[in-house]
Amino acid sequence: MENDTRGLVTREEAVLAFADSRQKLLAVLADDHLNMEALSDLEIFELFWATELFPIYSQKSPHTKRAYKQDLDYVLRFFVTKTEGVKRLTILNLHEYLKDVHDQYAPRTVKRRNAMLRRFLRFLHVNDYHPRDLSLQVKDQMKPEPLRREIDFDEMEAIALAFRHTVKQKKNRELLQLRNETMGYLLLTTGMRAAELLALQFSHVHETFSMNYIEVKGKREKWRRVPLSKKSIHLIHRLKELMKIERMINTHICFNVRNQDTPISYEALRLIAQSASAHLTSQSNSPHWFRRSFITKLLSDGVPLYEVMNLSGHESISTTNGYLQELKNTTLNNLPFK
Repeated sequence: MENDTRGLVTREEAVLAFADSRQKLLAVLADDHLNMEALSDLEIFELFWATELFPIYSQKSPHTKRAYKQDLDYVLRFFVTKTEGVKRLTILNLHEYLKDVHDQYAPRTVKRRNAMLRRFLRFLHVNDYHPRDLSLQVKDQMKPEPLRREIDFDEMEAIALAFRHTVKQKKNRELLQLRNETMGYLLLTTGMRAAELLALQFSHVHETFSMNYIEVKGKREKWRRVPLSKKSIHLIHRLKELMKIERMINTHICFNVRNQDTPISYEALRLIAQSASAHLTSQSNSPHWFRRSFITKLLSDGVPLYEVMNLSGHESISTTNGYLQELKNTTLNNLPFK
Protein backbone atom coordinates (compact mmCIF):
# COMPACT_ATOMS: atom_id res chain seq x y z
CA MET A 1 0.00 0.00 0.00
CA GLU A 2 2.86 2.38 -0.75
CA ASN A 3 1.44 3.48 -4.09
CA ASP A 4 1.12 7.16 -4.88
CA THR A 5 -2.50 8.32 -5.01
CA ARG A 6 -2.21 8.71 -8.76
CA GLY A 7 -0.38 5.47 -9.40
CA LEU A 8 -1.99 2.48 -11.05
CA VAL A 9 -2.36 -0.75 -9.12
CA THR A 10 -3.18 -4.27 -10.17
CA ARG A 11 -6.44 -6.02 -9.28
CA GLU A 12 -4.52 -8.20 -6.82
CA GLU A 13 -3.17 -5.13 -5.06
CA ALA A 14 -6.63 -3.60 -4.99
CA VAL A 15 -8.07 -6.69 -3.33
CA LEU A 16 -5.49 -6.31 -0.56
CA ALA A 17 -7.19 -3.06 0.39
CA PHE A 18 -9.90 -5.11 2.04
CA ALA A 19 -7.59 -7.26 4.14
CA ASP A 20 -7.64 -6.85 7.89
CA SER A 21 -4.75 -4.67 9.08
CA ARG A 22 -5.91 -3.75 12.54
CA GLN A 23 -2.54 -2.50 13.82
CA LYS A 24 -2.12 0.09 11.09
CA LEU A 25 -5.70 1.32 11.41
CA LEU A 26 -5.44 1.54 15.18
CA ALA A 27 -2.36 3.72 14.78
CA VAL A 28 -4.24 6.05 12.43
CA LEU A 29 -7.25 6.19 14.74
CA ALA A 30 -5.17 6.81 17.85
CA ASP A 31 -5.12 10.58 17.27
CA ASP A 32 -7.99 12.77 18.37
CA HIS A 33 -8.36 13.99 14.78
CA LEU A 34 -8.42 11.60 11.84
CA ASN A 35 -5.72 12.81 9.45
CA MET A 36 -6.72 11.25 6.14
CA GLU A 37 -4.40 13.56 4.21
CA ALA A 38 -1.50 11.30 5.14
CA LEU A 39 -3.15 8.18 3.68
CA SER A 40 -2.90 6.72 0.20
CA ASP A 41 -6.04 5.96 -1.79
CA LEU A 42 -5.92 2.29 -0.92
CA GLU A 43 -5.50 3.07 2.77
CA ILE A 44 -8.52 5.41 2.64
CA PHE A 45 -10.63 2.62 1.16
CA GLU A 46 -9.36 0.23 3.81
CA LEU A 47 -10.18 2.72 6.55
CA PHE A 48 -13.69 3.17 5.11
CA TRP A 49 -14.17 -0.60 5.11
CA ALA A 50 -13.01 -1.08 8.69
CA THR A 51 -14.65 1.93 10.34
CA GLU A 52 -17.76 2.69 8.28
CA LEU A 53 -18.90 -0.60 6.73
CA PHE A 54 -17.66 -3.18 9.22
CA PRO A 55 -16.58 -1.76 12.58
CA ILE A 56 -15.73 -4.30 15.27
CA TYR A 57 -19.27 -4.21 16.68
CA SER A 58 -20.85 -5.00 13.31
CA GLN A 59 -23.12 -8.06 13.16
CA LYS A 60 -23.73 -8.20 9.42
CA SER A 61 -24.01 -11.60 7.78
CA PRO A 62 -21.32 -13.17 5.52
CA HIS A 63 -23.65 -12.63 2.56
CA THR A 64 -23.87 -8.90 3.29
CA LYS A 65 -20.11 -8.70 3.74
CA ARG A 66 -19.58 -10.42 0.39
CA ALA A 67 -21.99 -8.03 -1.37
CA TYR A 68 -20.36 -4.98 0.21
CA LYS A 69 -16.94 -6.24 -0.78
CA GLN A 70 -18.00 -6.67 -4.41
CA ASP A 71 -19.52 -3.19 -4.55
CA LEU A 72 -16.58 -1.47 -2.89
CA ASP A 73 -14.16 -3.38 -5.10
CA TYR A 74 -15.99 -1.98 -8.15
CA VAL A 75 -15.77 1.57 -6.78
CA LEU A 76 -12.07 1.13 -6.01
CA ARG A 77 -11.27 -0.20 -9.49
CA PHE A 78 -13.10 2.75 -11.02
CA PHE A 79 -11.03 5.22 -8.99
CA VAL A 80 -7.80 3.42 -9.86
CA THR A 81 -8.40 3.11 -13.60
CA LYS A 82 -10.50 6.15 -14.55
CA THR A 83 -9.67 8.99 -12.18
CA GLU A 84 -6.59 10.82 -10.93
CA GLY A 85 -7.22 9.68 -7.41
CA VAL A 86 -9.64 10.19 -4.54
CA LYS A 87 -8.40 13.72 -3.82
CA ARG A 88 -8.74 14.93 -7.41
CA LEU A 89 -12.17 13.47 -8.06
CA THR A 90 -14.38 15.58 -10.34
CA ILE A 91 -18.10 15.70 -11.07
CA LEU A 92 -17.32 14.51 -14.60
CA ASN A 93 -15.72 11.41 -13.07
CA LEU A 94 -18.93 10.76 -11.14
CA HIS A 95 -21.04 11.08 -14.28
CA GLU A 96 -18.77 8.60 -16.04
CA TYR A 97 -19.16 6.18 -13.13
CA LEU A 98 -22.95 6.49 -13.22
CA LYS A 99 -23.02 5.81 -16.95
CA ASP A 100 -20.73 2.78 -16.66
CA VAL A 101 -22.82 1.21 -13.88
CA HIS A 102 -26.08 2.00 -15.66
CA ASP A 103 -24.89 0.41 -18.92
CA GLN A 104 -23.44 -2.75 -17.37
CA TYR A 105 -25.77 -3.86 -14.60
CA ALA A 106 -29.35 -4.69 -13.71
CA PRO A 107 -31.40 -2.04 -11.85
CA ARG A 108 -30.92 -3.55 -8.41
CA THR A 109 -27.16 -3.78 -8.82
CA VAL A 110 -27.10 -0.21 -10.13
CA LYS A 111 -28.95 1.00 -7.04
CA ARG A 112 -26.66 -0.93 -4.70
CA ARG A 113 -23.39 0.22 -6.29
CA ASN A 114 -24.54 3.82 -6.45
CA ALA A 115 -25.43 3.59 -2.76
CA MET A 116 -21.91 2.35 -1.99
CA LEU A 117 -20.34 5.27 -3.88
CA ARG A 118 -22.62 7.75 -2.10
CA ARG A 119 -21.66 6.29 1.24
CA PHE A 120 -17.96 6.51 0.43
CA LEU A 121 -18.19 10.12 -0.76
CA ARG A 122 -20.17 11.06 2.33
CA PHE A 123 -17.44 9.45 4.45
CA LEU A 124 -14.82 11.65 2.74
CA HIS A 125 -16.84 14.80 3.34
CA VAL A 126 -17.67 14.08 6.99
CA ASN A 127 -13.98 13.49 7.72
CA ASP A 128 -12.98 16.79 6.05
CA TYR A 129 -11.16 15.11 3.17
CA HIS A 130 -13.46 16.70 0.56
CA PRO A 131 -14.83 20.18 1.31
CA ARG A 132 -17.89 19.50 -0.85
CA ASP A 133 -20.37 16.70 -0.28
CA LEU A 134 -20.04 15.00 -3.66
CA SER A 135 -22.45 12.26 -2.61
CA LEU A 136 -25.27 14.64 -3.59
CA GLN A 137 -24.18 14.23 -7.22
CA VAL A 138 -24.81 10.48 -7.24
CA LYS A 139 -28.41 9.76 -8.15
CA ASP A 140 -30.02 6.53 -9.30
CA GLN A 141 -30.93 6.48 -12.97
CA MET A 142 -34.39 5.45 -14.02
CA LYS A 143 -33.96 2.06 -15.61
CA PRO A 144 -36.93 -0.30 -15.80
CA GLU A 145 -36.72 -3.72 -14.20
CA PRO A 146 -36.48 -6.48 -16.80
CA LEU A 147 -39.70 -8.41 -17.22
CA ARG A 148 -39.60 -11.85 -15.60
CA ARG A 149 -42.01 -14.55 -16.60
CA GLU A 150 -43.92 -16.03 -13.68
CA ILE A 151 -43.75 -19.83 -13.67
CA ASP A 152 -46.00 -22.30 -11.93
CA PHE A 153 -45.04 -24.58 -9.05
CA ASP A 154 -44.66 -27.67 -11.22
CA GLU A 155 -42.02 -25.96 -13.31
CA MET A 156 -40.30 -24.64 -10.19
CA GLU A 157 -40.20 -28.16 -8.79
CA ALA A 158 -38.73 -29.44 -12.05
CA ILE A 159 -35.91 -26.88 -11.75
CA ALA A 160 -35.25 -27.95 -8.15
CA LEU A 161 -35.11 -31.59 -9.31
CA ALA A 162 -32.69 -30.56 -12.07
CA PHE A 163 -30.17 -29.61 -9.38
CA ARG A 164 -29.12 -33.27 -9.30
CA HIS A 165 -28.30 -33.24 -13.02
CA THR A 166 -25.65 -30.53 -12.62
CA VAL A 167 -23.12 -32.98 -11.15
CA LYS A 168 -20.29 -33.60 -13.62
CA GLN A 169 -17.68 -35.52 -11.63
CA LYS A 170 -17.76 -39.31 -11.29
CA LYS A 171 -16.38 -39.59 -7.74
CA ASN A 172 -19.19 -39.53 -5.14
CA ARG A 173 -21.57 -38.91 -8.03
CA GLU A 174 -24.69 -40.43 -6.46
CA LEU A 175 -24.05 -38.68 -3.15
CA LEU A 176 -23.53 -35.30 -4.80
CA GLN A 177 -26.64 -35.73 -6.92
CA LEU A 178 -28.70 -36.39 -3.80
CA ARG A 179 -27.09 -33.44 -2.00
CA ASN A 180 -27.93 -31.11 -4.89
CA GLU A 181 -31.50 -32.35 -5.14
CA THR A 182 -31.95 -31.81 -1.40
CA MET A 183 -30.57 -28.26 -1.70
CA GLY A 184 -32.89 -27.46 -4.59
CA TYR A 185 -35.94 -28.80 -2.83
CA LEU A 186 -35.14 -26.92 0.39
CA LEU A 187 -34.79 -23.68 -1.57
CA LEU A 188 -38.11 -24.39 -3.28
CA THR A 189 -40.15 -25.25 -0.18
CA THR A 190 -38.65 -23.14 2.65
CA GLY A 191 -37.78 -19.77 1.11
CA MET A 192 -34.44 -19.69 2.90
CA ARG A 193 -31.78 -17.21 1.93
CA ALA A 194 -28.74 -18.74 0.25
CA ALA A 195 -26.55 -17.97 3.27
CA GLU A 196 -29.11 -19.61 5.56
CA LEU A 197 -29.20 -22.76 3.47
CA LEU A 198 -25.40 -23.00 3.38
CA ALA A 199 -25.25 -22.67 7.18
CA LEU A 200 -27.95 -25.32 7.70
CA GLN A 201 -26.79 -28.41 9.62
CA PHE A 202 -28.42 -31.77 10.20
CA SER A 203 -28.80 -30.87 13.89
CA HIS A 204 -31.12 -28.01 12.86
CA VAL A 205 -33.68 -30.52 11.54
CA HIS A 206 -36.40 -31.48 14.04
CA GLU A 207 -39.18 -34.03 13.82
CA THR A 208 -42.14 -34.00 16.19
CA PHE A 209 -45.51 -35.70 16.27
CA SER A 210 -47.27 -32.58 15.02
CA MET A 211 -44.69 -31.00 12.69
CA ASN A 212 -41.33 -31.42 11.00
CA TYR A 213 -39.29 -28.22 10.86
CA ILE A 214 -35.86 -26.67 10.65
CA GLU A 215 -34.37 -23.97 12.85
CA VAL A 216 -32.93 -21.28 10.62
CA LYS A 217 -30.40 -18.69 11.76
CA GLY A 218 -31.20 -15.52 9.83
CA LYS A 219 -30.05 -11.92 9.84
CA ARG A 220 -29.06 -10.28 13.12
CA GLU A 221 -28.52 -13.77 14.59
CA LYS A 222 -32.29 -14.29 14.80
CA TRP A 223 -33.60 -17.87 14.74
CA ARG A 224 -36.93 -18.91 13.26
CA ARG A 225 -38.77 -22.17 12.60
CA VAL A 226 -39.70 -23.17 9.05
CA PRO A 227 -41.91 -26.23 8.40
CA LEU A 228 -40.52 -29.03 6.24
CA SER A 229 -42.48 -30.96 3.65
CA LYS A 230 -42.57 -34.77 3.71
CA LYS A 231 -40.38 -34.94 0.64
CA SER A 232 -37.79 -32.62 2.22
CA ILE A 233 -37.58 -34.85 5.30
CA HIS A 234 -37.34 -37.91 3.06
CA LEU A 235 -34.46 -36.39 1.08
CA ILE A 236 -32.61 -35.38 4.25
CA HIS A 237 -32.95 -38.92 5.69
CA ARG A 238 -31.68 -40.47 2.45
CA LEU A 239 -28.77 -38.02 2.38
CA LYS A 240 -27.71 -38.88 5.94
CA GLU A 241 -27.86 -42.60 5.20
CA LEU A 242 -25.83 -42.32 2.00
CA MET A 243 -23.24 -40.13 3.74
CA LYS A 244 -22.77 -42.86 6.34
CA ILE A 245 -22.42 -45.52 3.65
CA GLU A 246 -19.79 -43.48 1.81
CA ARG A 247 -18.14 -42.41 5.08
CA MET A 248 -18.65 -38.73 4.40
CA ILE A 249 -18.34 -36.90 7.72
CA ASN A 250 -19.86 -33.41 7.62
CA THR A 251 -22.44 -31.65 9.77
CA HIS A 252 -23.71 -29.46 6.91
CA ILE A 253 -26.51 -30.49 4.56
CA CYS A 254 -24.78 -28.55 1.76
CA PHE A 255 -21.54 -30.35 2.57
CA ASN A 256 -18.24 -29.71 0.83
CA VAL A 257 -16.53 -32.97 -0.19
CA ARG A 258 -13.08 -31.39 -0.22
CA ASN A 259 -13.10 -29.59 3.13
CA GLN A 260 -14.38 -31.54 6.10
CA ASP A 261 -17.18 -29.99 8.13
CA THR A 262 -17.63 -27.01 5.81
CA PRO A 263 -20.43 -26.20 3.33
CA ILE A 264 -20.01 -25.43 -0.34
CA SER A 265 -19.44 -21.79 -1.29
CA TYR A 266 -22.15 -19.37 -2.37
CA GLU A 267 -20.55 -19.24 -5.82
CA ALA A 268 -20.90 -23.02 -6.16
CA LEU A 269 -24.56 -22.83 -5.14
CA ARG A 270 -25.19 -19.99 -7.58
CA LEU A 271 -23.67 -21.94 -10.48
CA ILE A 272 -25.75 -25.02 -9.60
CA ALA A 273 -28.97 -22.96 -9.54
CA GLN A 274 -28.18 -21.24 -12.83
CA SER A 275 -27.24 -24.49 -14.54
CA ALA A 276 -30.41 -26.23 -13.32
CA SER A 277 -32.56 -23.33 -14.47
CA ALA A 278 -30.91 -23.26 -17.89
CA HIS A 279 -32.06 -26.86 -18.47
CA LEU A 280 -35.72 -25.81 -18.47
CA THR A 281 -36.01 -22.05 -19.02
CA SER A 282 -34.36 -19.26 -20.96
CA GLN A 283 -33.70 -17.39 -17.71
CA SER A 284 -30.59 -17.53 -15.56
CA ASN A 285 -32.02 -17.75 -12.07
CA SER A 286 -30.03 -17.29 -8.87
CA PRO A 287 -30.75 -19.03 -5.53
CA HIS A 288 -32.57 -15.90 -4.37
CA TRP A 289 -35.15 -16.37 -7.14
CA PHE A 290 -36.45 -19.44 -5.26
CA ARG A 291 -36.94 -17.31 -2.15
CA ARG A 292 -38.87 -14.68 -4.11
CA SER A 293 -41.02 -17.35 -5.70
CA PHE A 294 -41.70 -18.96 -2.31
CA ILE A 295 -42.82 -15.67 -0.74
CA THR A 296 -44.94 -14.74 -3.76
CA LYS A 297 -46.64 -18.15 -3.74
CA LEU A 298 -47.54 -17.86 -0.05
CA LEU A 299 -49.06 -14.43 -0.61
CA SER A 300 -50.96 -15.54 -3.71
CA ASP A 301 -52.36 -18.47 -1.68
CA GLY A 302 -53.76 -16.00 0.85
CA VAL A 303 -51.35 -16.62 3.72
CA PRO A 304 -51.54 -13.62 6.11
CA LEU A 305 -48.84 -10.98 5.70
CA TYR A 306 -47.55 -11.30 9.27
CA GLU A 307 -47.18 -15.08 8.94
CA VAL A 308 -45.26 -14.72 5.67
CA MET A 309 -42.98 -12.18 7.36
CA ASN A 310 -42.16 -14.66 10.14
CA LEU A 311 -41.60 -17.59 7.77
CA SER A 312 -39.31 -15.59 5.49
CA GLY A 313 -37.40 -13.89 8.30
CA HIS A 314 -38.07 -10.34 7.12
CA GLU A 315 -37.10 -7.76 9.73
CA SER A 316 -39.93 -5.43 8.71
CA ILE A 317 -43.46 -6.13 7.54
CA SER A 318 -43.00 -3.37 4.95
CA THR A 319 -40.51 -5.64 3.15
CA THR A 320 -43.11 -8.40 2.96
CA ASN A 321 -45.76 -5.89 1.91
CA GLY A 322 -43.52 -4.89 -1.00
CA TYR A 323 -43.89 -8.42 -2.38
CA LEU A 324 -47.66 -8.19 -1.94
CA GLN A 325 -47.89 -4.89 -3.81
CA GLU A 326 -45.72 -6.26 -6.61
CA LEU A 327 -48.01 -9.31 -6.82
CA LYS A 328 -51.09 -7.08 -7.02
CA ASN A 329 -49.51 -4.94 -9.76
CA THR A 330 -48.60 -8.04 -11.75
CA THR A 331 -52.16 -9.34 -11.43
CA LEU A 332 -53.62 -6.03 -12.60
CA ASN A 333 -51.25 -5.85 -15.56
CA ASN A 334 -52.30 -9.34 -16.65
CA LEU A 335 -56.02 -8.56 -16.64
CA PRO A 336 -57.56 -8.60 -20.16
CA PHE A 337 -58.81 -5.32 -21.58
CA LYS A 338 -62.57 -4.84 -21.35
